[in-house]
Amino acid sequence: MKKILIYAASAIMISSVLASCGASKKVAATEGEQEVALVFDEPQYRSDKNYFRDSQSGISKDLSTAKKVAMQNTRQSIGAMVQAQIGLVVENYTANDQAGDATSVGNDLEEMGRTVVNSQLSGLEIVAEKAFKLPDGSYRYHVCMQLDKDALGDALTAAVEKDSRLKLKVKKDSFRAIYDEVIKK
Repeated sequence: MKKILIYAASAIMISSVLASCGASKKVAATEGEQEVALVFDEPQYRSDKNYFRDSQSGISKDLSTAKKVAMQNTRQSIGAMVQAQIGLVVENYTANDQAGDATSVGNDLEEMGRTVVNSQLSGLEIVAEKAFKLPDGSYRYHVCMQLDKDALGDALTAAVEKDSRLKLKVKKDSFRAIYDEVIKK
């Protein structure tokens, strides 16, 4: 499981680097192509040191269904980002601060992390939203949502405190320091 999370996190980082490297190049449209303006593509709608952010869209004949689809897509996307980062936190913590029982602690922390992330995703905040009526009468809804990194860290720390087994095994201050180092980049 750790290897899958490591590969997923690596793929995300590599694609981010490649995307940022290619962003400075002008791409010419070929015949028949038309450039499309992306909704919520400005810097204030991207993840930063304080928030995980993402934007997605949904299309449906019904506006409320388009909204539900967009919000669910955004939750899944942010959830995947957060899970990959939590995997890195757990891996760094077990590599740096644990001795003989690192695998057990790592597995317990990953399981606890999944539970906390799932509960925190229900508290995503809407940053911005836009709806468009399409020529065929259907609706396209765009939403940008965010998850506070400090609130997530507080929830993880509280979960460690509540779990008597983890409380004895995990050095809370060290875990939080590694969380802040990895997540707030």
